[in-house]
Amino acid sequence: MLELESRVFEVTGLAMVAKETDEADDNMSTSPEDEEKQLHNAWKKPINRLKRLPAKSYTKIHTAVVEAIAAARRAQNTVVVAELKHALVEYHPEAASYCKQEALEVLERHGGYEEDTDDESDSEANEMDAVKGNEKVMTKEKDESDITSCLCAEAIILNSSLDGQEDASRIDWVRAVKQTRTVSKLAAFVAAFVSKAGAKIGKMEEEHLAFIDAMTAWGKTRPKKKKDSKPIPQQSEVWANVSFTDEFCFAKIDEYPLWPARKCHPKDDELISQLESVDRILVSLVGERGALRVVKRDACVPFSVTLPNEEDLSTHTRDIRNQLEEAMNVARRVIRGHKKKQSKSKKPPVDRL
Repeated sequence: MLELESRVFEVTGLAMVAKETDEADDNMSTSPEDEEKQLHNAWKKPINRLKRLPAKSYTKIHTAVVEAIAAARRAQNTVVVAELKHALVEYHPEAASYCKQEALEVLERHGGYEEDTDDESDSEANEMDAVKGNEKVMTKEKDESDITSCLCAEAIILNSSLDGQEDASRIDWVRAVKQTRTVSKLAAFVAAFVSKAGAKIGKMEEEHLAFIDAMTAWGKTRPKKKKDSKPIPQQSEVWANVSFTDEFCFAKIDEYPLWPARKCHPKDDELISQLESVDRILVSLVGERGALRVVKRDACVPFSVTLPNEEDLSTHTRDIRNQLEEAMNVARRVIRGHKKKQSKSKKPPVDRL
């Protein structure tokens, strides 16, 4: 089962995402921006948001704590991860105040958090979100994204294969499977994996079929009057069997700003020819969970450590700007690591007497 999970992990592109994240973490910069310090304290921002959230906003409280745990784990801050996990144990939809208070105490023990101007400017929007959250609770109008989990750690690990979920990672799942000693427990792991993998593979098949249909449509010369089925939009997620190259670029996806992306090389020669004939390429956007995008060749420009001067981010939301900043940091660190490896490989051998 571990081998099968590993194959699905690879084919969905999640293995590349994990590798990319590890490479970025291994190549932190000691530049004036002090990226390492920013990463080390990144968990504090979501916990600080709890100060503006009432206890009734239990979904947002749970999300903030889980987000902080993920940030602390990326910074390899095991002490904070353990303390926040303890706070998460106190979580319950009917009594989220205990979890909130415990998390805020963790924040204070580690020096608190000094809000910057962007945090202050966002405070009003956060308060409005909290009010909307309360209205949902009052009216019982909850969608699937509002459903929270109060499961114990072992139950959460059951469903943490592939990309993991909540505060349990894929590594936790692999370790738990290896330590399983009963048939009933192994059966539970198998059922959880099959359910999760089945959904991902089904999504891959749909995206691949839509991609092939679009490629066929793009390659046709059609009269303008005929209304054939429309191909997938440029920004749609697609799937194909590809190799992830080490070549980065900026890709323009619809109304979004230029985004750092990794160029992908199809393993199918026929697909390579089809893409060339319609002047398109496949890319993997940095920060996405393994999804591919098909874009026009002229919608990609060479990557640089900073965005082009003509790129105006003022029209985009704070959330988009934050995601873009994090994606840029990841891309810069990965490229920095590649350059280090290349420079080491080019060093002349030492003469030995």
